[in-house]
Amino acid sequence: MLSPLLDEKLGRLSTAIDLALSQLTSQAQRLTEVEERVSTLEDGLTHLQTSVESHDSLLSSLIDKVDDLENRSRRNNLRIVRLPETVKGPQLHHVVSSWLPTALGLTDNLALTVERVHRLGPDLSPSLGPPRTVIFQLLNFSDKIRIMQAYRKANTLEHNGTTLRLFQDFSASLAARRRAFAPICSKLAAANVRFTLQYPARLRVHLHGQVTFYDSPTDALTILEDDTARSPSSTSTRQRSSNPPT
Repeated sequence: MLSPLLDEKLGRLSTAIDLALSQLTSQAQRLTEVEERVSTLEDGLTHLQTSVESHDSLLSSLIDKVDDLENRSRRNNLRIVRLPETVKGPQLHHVVSSWLPTALGLTDNLALTVERVHRLGPDLSPSLGPPRTVIFQLLNFSDKIRIMQAYRKANTLEHNGTTLRLFQDFSASLAARRRAFAPICSKLAAANVRFTLQYPARLRVHLHGQVTFYDSPTDALTILEDDTARSPSSTSTRQRSSNPPT
Protein backbone atom coordinates (compact mmCIF):
# COMPACT_ATOMS: atom_id res chain seq x y z
CA MET A 1 0.00 0.00 0.00
CA LEU A 2 2.94 2.32 0.63
CA SER A 3 4.47 1.70 -2.75
CA PRO A 4 1.69 3.28 -4.84
CA LEU A 5 1.54 6.27 -2.47
CA LEU A 6 5.33 6.67 -2.56
CA ASP A 7 5.35 6.36 -6.33
CA GLU A 8 2.68 9.05 -6.56
CA LYS A 9 4.64 11.45 -4.35
CA LEU A 10 7.88 10.72 -6.14
CA GLY A 11 6.10 11.32 -9.44
CA ARG A 12 4.85 14.69 -8.22
CA LEU A 13 8.34 15.55 -6.97
CA SER A 14 9.86 14.55 -10.29
CA THR A 15 7.32 16.69 -12.13
CA ALA A 16 8.08 19.66 -9.89
CA ILE A 17 11.81 19.19 -10.41
CA ASP A 18 11.36 18.99 -14.18
CA LEU A 19 9.27 22.16 -14.08
CA ALA A 20 11.90 23.93 -11.98
CA LEU A 21 14.66 22.80 -14.34
CA SER A 22 12.64 24.01 -17.30
CA GLN A 23 12.14 27.40 -15.65
CA LEU A 24 15.83 27.62 -14.75
CA THR A 25 16.77 26.81 -18.33
CA SER A 26 14.38 29.48 -19.57
CA GLN A 27 15.77 32.02 -17.09
CA ALA A 28 19.32 31.13 -18.11
CA GLN A 29 18.45 31.71 -21.76
CA ARG A 30 16.80 35.03 -20.95
CA LEU A 31 19.81 36.04 -18.82
CA THR A 32 22.12 35.20 -21.71
CA GLU A 33 20.00 37.35 -24.02
CA VAL A 34 20.07 40.22 -21.50
CA GLU A 35 23.85 39.97 -21.20
CA GLU A 36 24.20 40.05 -24.97
CA ARG A 37 21.93 43.09 -25.20
CA VAL A 38 23.82 44.86 -22.40
CA SER A 39 27.10 44.11 -24.15
CA THR A 40 25.71 45.51 -27.40
CA LEU A 41 24.46 48.63 -25.60
CA GLU A 42 27.82 49.10 -23.87
CA ASP A 43 29.62 48.86 -27.21
CA GLY A 44 27.19 51.38 -28.67
CA LEU A 45 27.60 53.66 -25.65
CA THR A 46 31.38 53.55 -25.98
CA HIS A 47 31.04 54.57 -29.62
CA LEU A 48 28.64 57.37 -28.70
CA GLN A 49 30.94 58.63 -25.95
CA THR A 50 33.84 58.72 -28.39
CA SER A 51 31.67 60.52 -30.91
CA VAL A 52 30.48 63.06 -28.31
CA GLU A 53 34.05 63.72 -27.18
CA SER A 54 35.08 64.24 -30.79
CA HIS A 55 32.18 66.64 -31.38
CA ASP A 56 32.93 68.49 -28.13
CA SER A 57 36.53 68.94 -29.23
CA LEU A 58 35.42 70.15 -32.66
CA LEU A 59 32.86 72.50 -31.11
CA SER A 60 35.46 73.94 -28.74
CA SER A 61 37.83 74.49 -31.65
CA LEU A 62 35.12 76.20 -33.71
CA ILE A 63 34.13 78.41 -30.77
CA ASP A 64 37.76 79.48 -30.37
CA LYS A 65 38.00 80.25 -34.08
CA VAL A 66 34.77 82.26 -34.08
CA ASP A 67 35.93 84.18 -31.00
CA ASP A 68 39.27 84.87 -32.67
CA LEU A 69 37.52 86.10 -35.82
CA GLU A 70 35.25 88.33 -33.73
CA ASN A 71 38.20 89.89 -31.94
CA ARG A 72 40.04 90.41 -35.21
CA SER A 73 36.98 92.21 -36.56
CA ARG A 74 37.21 94.49 -33.48
CA ARG A 75 40.95 95.16 -33.78
CA ASN A 76 40.43 98.78 -34.92
CA ASN A 77 37.79 99.52 -32.26
CA LEU A 78 38.12 101.55 -29.07
CA ARG A 79 35.66 102.22 -26.24
CA ILE A 80 35.19 105.42 -24.27
CA VAL A 81 33.49 105.11 -20.88
CA ARG A 82 31.76 107.92 -18.92
CA LEU A 83 31.43 110.38 -21.80
CA PRO A 84 28.24 112.38 -20.97
CA GLU A 85 25.10 111.61 -22.95
CA THR A 86 24.89 115.28 -23.94
CA VAL A 87 27.68 114.59 -26.43
CA LYS A 88 25.88 113.18 -29.45
CA GLY A 89 25.58 113.34 -33.22
CA PRO A 90 28.26 115.37 -35.05
CA GLN A 91 29.71 116.47 -31.71
CA LEU A 92 30.33 112.83 -30.77
CA HIS A 93 32.18 112.27 -34.04
CA HIS A 94 34.24 115.43 -33.42
CA VAL A 95 35.19 114.25 -29.92
CA VAL A 96 36.64 110.94 -31.09
CA SER A 97 38.23 112.21 -34.32
CA SER A 98 39.70 115.56 -33.24
CA TRP A 99 39.38 116.22 -29.51
CA LEU A 100 40.68 112.82 -28.39
CA PRO A 101 44.15 112.94 -30.04
CA THR A 102 44.59 116.56 -28.96
CA ALA A 103 43.61 115.78 -25.36
CA LEU A 104 46.14 112.95 -25.28
CA GLY A 105 48.92 115.34 -26.24
CA LEU A 106 49.79 113.97 -29.65
CA THR A 107 52.14 116.65 -30.96
CA ASP A 108 51.15 116.22 -34.59
CA ASN A 109 47.46 116.87 -33.77
CA LEU A 110 46.52 113.58 -35.33
CA ALA A 111 43.07 113.76 -36.93
CA LEU A 112 41.60 110.29 -36.72
CA THR A 113 39.74 108.80 -39.66
CA VAL A 114 36.70 107.37 -37.89
CA GLU A 115 34.62 104.94 -39.92
CA ARG A 116 31.73 104.87 -37.46
CA VAL A 117 30.91 105.83 -33.90
CA HIS A 118 27.90 105.11 -31.71
CA ARG A 119 26.81 104.35 -28.16
CA LEU A 120 26.01 100.87 -26.89
CA GLY A 121 22.47 100.10 -25.79
CA PRO A 122 19.14 101.92 -26.09
CA ASP A 123 18.86 105.69 -25.74
CA LEU A 124 17.68 106.21 -22.16
CA SER A 125 17.27 109.24 -19.95
CA PRO A 126 20.59 110.28 -18.32
CA SER A 127 18.84 110.20 -14.94
CA LEU A 128 18.29 106.44 -15.27
CA GLY A 129 21.95 105.51 -15.05
CA PRO A 130 25.53 106.25 -16.12
CA PRO A 131 26.30 107.36 -19.69
CA ARG A 132 26.35 104.63 -22.27
CA THR A 133 29.71 103.43 -23.53
CA VAL A 134 30.90 104.97 -26.80
CA ILE A 135 32.44 102.60 -29.31
CA PHE A 136 34.17 103.75 -32.48
CA GLN A 137 36.07 102.12 -35.31
CA LEU A 138 39.20 103.65 -36.79
CA LEU A 139 40.26 103.25 -40.39
CA ASN A 140 43.92 102.69 -39.53
CA PHE A 141 45.12 100.20 -36.96
CA SER A 142 48.27 102.27 -36.42
CA ASP A 143 46.08 105.16 -35.19
CA LYS A 144 44.62 102.90 -32.53
CA ILE A 145 48.09 101.91 -31.35
CA ARG A 146 49.17 105.54 -31.08
CA ILE A 147 46.03 106.50 -29.19
CA MET A 148 46.41 103.66 -26.66
CA GLN A 149 50.10 104.39 -26.14
CA ALA A 150 49.36 108.07 -25.56
CA TYR A 151 46.53 107.19 -23.15
CA ARG A 152 48.76 104.90 -21.07
CA LYS A 153 51.45 107.56 -20.98
CA ALA A 154 49.02 110.31 -19.95
CA ASN A 155 47.37 108.01 -17.37
CA THR A 156 44.33 110.32 -17.32
CA LEU A 157 41.76 111.70 -19.76
CA GLU A 158 39.27 114.45 -18.89
CA HIS A 159 36.45 116.00 -20.90
CA ASN A 160 34.87 119.13 -19.41
CA GLY A 161 35.75 117.99 -15.90
CA THR A 162 34.65 114.37 -16.42
CA THR A 163 37.32 111.67 -16.15
CA LEU A 164 37.00 109.29 -19.10
CA ARG A 165 38.29 105.75 -19.49
CA LEU A 166 39.61 104.36 -22.76
CA PHE A 167 39.62 100.62 -23.50
CA GLN A 168 40.26 98.25 -26.34
CA ASP A 169 37.21 96.43 -27.67
CA PHE A 170 37.18 92.68 -27.05
CA SER A 171 34.53 89.99 -27.29
CA ALA A 172 32.66 89.14 -24.08
CA SER A 173 34.50 85.82 -23.81
CA LEU A 174 37.97 87.32 -24.19
CA ALA A 175 37.14 90.26 -21.92
CA ALA A 176 36.18 87.79 -19.18
CA ARG A 177 39.45 85.88 -19.64
CA ARG A 178 41.45 89.10 -19.35
CA ARG A 179 39.49 90.26 -16.28
CA ALA A 180 40.46 87.02 -14.56
CA PHE A 181 44.04 88.34 -14.43
CA ALA A 182 42.98 91.51 -12.56
CA PRO A 183 43.81 90.23 -9.03
CA ILE A 184 47.32 89.10 -9.94
CA CYS A 185 47.93 92.29 -11.96
CA SER A 186 46.94 94.36 -8.92
CA LYS A 187 49.37 92.41 -6.74
CA LEU A 188 52.18 92.83 -9.25
CA ALA A 189 51.49 96.55 -9.58
CA ALA A 190 51.49 96.96 -5.78
CA ALA A 191 54.84 95.14 -5.63
CA ASN A 192 56.26 97.32 -8.45
CA VAL A 193 56.88 94.26 -10.60
CA ARG A 194 57.05 94.88 -14.32
CA PHE A 195 54.38 92.99 -16.28
CA THR A 196 52.36 93.04 -19.49
CA LEU A 197 48.97 91.48 -20.21
CA GLN A 198 49.41 90.39 -23.79
CA TYR A 199 46.84 89.47 -26.40
CA PRO A 200 44.74 87.45 -26.17
CA ALA A 201 45.08 86.72 -22.43
CA ARG A 202 48.67 85.97 -21.50
CA LEU A 203 50.59 87.47 -18.61
CA ARG A 204 54.24 88.37 -19.21
CA VAL A 205 56.19 89.00 -15.99
CA HIS A 206 59.71 90.39 -15.54
CA LEU A 207 60.97 89.08 -12.21
CA HIS A 208 64.46 88.36 -10.85
CA GLY A 209 65.97 89.17 -14.24
CA GLN A 210 63.82 86.59 -16.00
CA VAL A 211 60.76 86.80 -18.23
CA THR A 212 57.98 84.29 -17.52
CA PHE A 213 54.66 83.76 -19.30
CA TYR A 214 51.41 82.61 -17.67
CA ASP A 215 48.27 81.54 -19.52
CA SER A 216 46.33 80.81 -16.32
CA PRO A 217 45.71 83.45 -13.62
CA THR A 218 45.49 80.70 -11.00
CA ASP A 219 48.95 79.37 -11.85
CA ALA A 220 50.37 82.88 -11.98
CA LEU A 221 48.90 83.83 -8.60
CA THR A 222 50.17 80.66 -6.91
CA ILE A 223 53.68 80.85 -8.34
CA LEU A 224 54.21 84.58 -8.06
CA GLU A 225 52.90 85.18 -4.53
CA ASP A 226 56.15 84.01 -2.94
CA ASP A 227 58.36 85.51 -5.64
CA THR A 228 56.86 88.99 -5.39
CA ALA A 229 57.40 88.93 -1.64
CA ARG A 230 61.13 88.39 -2.23
CA SER A 231 61.38 90.71 -5.23
CA PRO A 232 63.28 93.98 -4.52
CA SER A 233 60.84 96.72 -5.46
CA SER A 234 63.63 99.27 -5.82
CA THR A 235 65.02 97.50 -8.88
CA SER A 236 61.73 96.88 -10.63
CA THR A 237 59.64 99.11 -12.82
CA ARG A 238 55.88 99.08 -13.04
CA GLN A 239 54.50 98.72 -16.54
CA ARG A 240 51.01 97.85 -17.74
CA SER A 241 50.11 97.46 -21.39
CA SER A 242 48.00 95.26 -23.67
CA ASN A 243 48.99 94.14 -27.13
CA PRO A 244 46.15 94.38 -29.66
CA PRO A 245 45.01 91.54 -31.91
CA THR A 246 47.35 90.92 -34.79
